[in-house]
Amino acid sequence: MINKGRYFGNQRSNIKGFTLIEVMLVIALLGVMVTIVQFNFGSNRPEDVLKEQSLKFAGIFEIAAEYSMLNNLELGLVVEKNQYQLLAYDGENWSEIPDNKMFTVFQLPQRVEIVLQLEDLPIEQPQIYDASTFNLEDDDDFTIEDEEEKKVIPQVYILSGGDITPFSLSFKLVENEYFEPEEDITYRVTGLYNTPLKIEGPLIDGRLPEGFSDDY
Repeated sequence: MINKGRYFGNQRSNIKGFTLIEVMLVIALLGVMVTIVQFNFGSNRPEDVLKEQSLKFAGIFEIAAEYSMLNNLELGLVVEKNQYQLLAYDGENWSEIPDNKMFTVFQLPQRVEIVLQLEDLPIEQPQIYDASTFNLEDDDDFTIEDEEEKKVIPQVYILSGGDITPFSLSFKLVENEYFEPEEDITYRVTGLYNTPLKIEGPLIDGRLPEGFSDDY
């Protein structure tokens, strides 16, 4: 399990002092969730589940980016195939912020998994920064919960200045003993340097079917 990080005095006061801002962020998140509920009312199609999860992720990520700027706090995204989590940098380690629901582990439905892409993206500028910015050794193990409490290194960074690591996150259906997808359907969420994120889908074999719009 990730340690609750030690935050310097100025960061601690900032986090506790933005009560009105946190209320505004909660209101914004509720707006995102209302949109998802309205879309999924009366529908349980597999592609709708993917759209719901991609919208939810984009909403959480964009609110986190606002939180990062307003609190002058560097954030990081840790991605596994069936879950993701936002962490904060305390000057030494990446850790959860206590008593903040936005920094919990978000678990995906059993038939959905995510694939993170950091290379071969449509970008023209060089990377703004890398993991060495935070003076941490590189580690191939991105496990969110680790019995040995190893240092966790996010794959995607959200800087307090508004910049983010370019990334693409694909939401896809996976086969299990109870479900077998009929088509290779995915939804893709892409961020290039800053928010808002772009959502594309439904993509069939990586392409948007004719007549569909990816504007959300």
